[in-house]
Amino acid sequence: MKHVFVVSAAALAALLVSGSAMAQDRGTTTQDRPSKDAPTAAPAEKPGIFSLPHSVTGSVVSVDKKANRVNVVDSKGKELTLVADADTAPELSRLKAGDQVKVTYKKSKDQMVATKIDMIGAGRTSKAK
Repeated sequence: MKHVFVVSAAALAALLVSGSAMAQDRGTTTQDRPSKDAPTAAPAEKPGIFSLPHSVTGSVVSVDKKANRVNVVDSKGKELTLVADADTAPELSRLKAGDQVKVTYKKSKDQMVATKIDMIGAGRTSKAK
């Protein structure tokens, strides 16, 4: 009787182990499973919020034409330093402290890069791409 009980327990244990292994593999074929040597892809990352275009409307505080930088203070008093890209840099020569502007920018390598500068107010409509 003991012998039948041991054999039955061993068979039951084998069924439980193989059943859970079969449940994990169900629905996949050999072609679907990656080989041990195949590299696994990293999960795709969500684009950062700063990769999208942003804009700030405010007053020019200062312009550094040599460094292609402009400082703008927004309506809440926050001052931003923006670096003009190659297409926007010529527009800096038209800016002076106190000008009202709308600057479109993107975040790139720890700096804000101005991609477009629009003069606003007082009938000024100068634009840079």
